[in-house]
Amino acid sequence: MSKTLIEWAQGTDAGPPIVATAAWKGGDGKSTMARELAYLLGAVVVDFDWDAGGSSRSMGYRHEHFVRAPIRDAFVKGRTPTPISGRRKADLIPSYPDLVSEQPPRDEVTDHLERWARELGRPLVVDTHPGGGELTYGAINAARTVVVPSVMVKESLNALEGMVDELTDYPLLVTPNKVDSPPAWARRRLSEIVRRHEIPMGPLVHDEPWIRKRTINIAISSEPVAKRAMRFVASMDKLAEAVRDYE
Repeated sequence: MSKTLIEWAQGTDAGPPIVATAAWKGGDGKSTMARELAYLLGAVVVDFDWDAGGSSRSMGYRHEHFVRAPIRDAFVKGRTPTPISGRRKADLIPSYPDLVSEQPPRDEVTDHLERWARELGRPLVVDTHPGGGELTYGAINAARTVVVPSVMVKESLNALEGMVDELTDYPLLVTPNKVDSPPAWARRRLSEIVRRHEIPMGPLVHDEPWIRKRTINIAISSEPVAKRAMRFVASMDKLAEAVRDYE
């Protein structure tokens, strides 16, 4: 039987669950998945992507308008940051550009995330920077599930293969993303990669070019769902269910 959202969000004695979205190549869709999953799961987005293409800017946060950086204060002072709330989107712990040079060691990152989840009493969805790094590895270490979007093109599949070879023992959930009539060789290669390490696969997510043209910062999954978004939202609902039921 599928876990209810309440059961999943309560987590275990260790605290509410932590989910990471990660990919060894940029542009594969991890930030969009992080934002939508957080909204559907009632979780807080923790943005560890210091570039402007990460979740913070997409959700309407502008670091240049603020003197303080919540994640910096949390790391330096050992405080749990207060998420920023918004209408029709997930709550957010935002990133900032200097995070690239201010990353704590990965073990400390893991400890911070686990404490934040416990003290907030809420699940976290961590949007990581493309590729490895102390923040990314720390988030992966803390995560109960690591959602790995993969586009069905050569470069993305190369990156996916390297990632899963490195992270064989981690709770990965590979999700084919931006899929639009992939060639047979790409389907075979993806199958070979996940089968070699017995990695579960999430639902297929179709290519939705209109998403790349969006300018509003609300969650795509928020009600009322636009007609053109229904196929995408159905995929996100299935992905959220796969994350809740991941064992």
